[in-house]
Formats: sequence, C-alpha cells, structure tokens
Amino acid sequence: MAFSILALSLGVLMQIFSGSLRNVEISRDQAQVVVIAQSLLATAGVETRLVAGESSGDVDNKFHWRLRANLFQGDLPGGVAMVQPSVLELWEVTAEISWSGDILGKTRTQSFSSLRIQSPPKTR
Repeated sequence: MAFSILALSLGVLMQIFSGSLRNVEISRDQAQVVVIAQSLLATAGVETRLVAGESSGDVDNKFHWRLRANLFQGDLPGGVAMVQPSVLELWEVTAEISWSGDILGKTRTQSFSSLRIQSPPKTR
C-alpha cells in the first residue's frame, strides 16, 4: 500500500516538474524574441534608408523574423492628423518573430511595431 502511494506521488511530482521545465523554456524563448525584435526595430533605417517592403531571416535556426516597413498612413496617437507634405517622413516598422520550441510543436508568433522618422529623399 505504501509503495502504491509513493509511486502515485512520484508520478504527480514528475508531471509538475516537467510542466515547470516547459514553462521555463517558453519564458526563455519569449525573452529572446523580445531581444531580437528590439534589435531589428532599433537598427531599422539607421545604416540605410527605409524603403517600403519587407526582409526576413533566421536567428539560431530557431527564430524566424520578418521586418516590414511602410510609409505611415493615418492619424498619430491622440488623434493628431498628419500634415502633408511634411519635412519628415513617418514610417511604420513591424517586426514579426515566429518559432516552434515547445514539446507539442506549436508554432508561436509575436509582432512588434514602431514608428520611425526620416527625411524624405532629396529631389533634384
């Protein structure tokens, strides 16, 4: 009888332990996704001018990213309307990161967006 109770208790403890390990792995992946997205958004338009379109790539053969840039259309937060033509261009940059890392093979996706300012191209 005591052996049966011990076996059941150990089974429950193993399930709790494996669930905790899975949650730690998911949290680690999500933290890495945030770092990747911050890096992509921070460098967008820094070394080269932003142009409409998208680019993609991989990090560590696990995280797949896609970066989209488009001229911002619409109103700013707070209902402030955009004035055209403007001295500066406002761009919406979106980083989308997807990965599959849990035991169930479920693909997860997170998107992050930011607004970037750059001067319009010079016309001759």
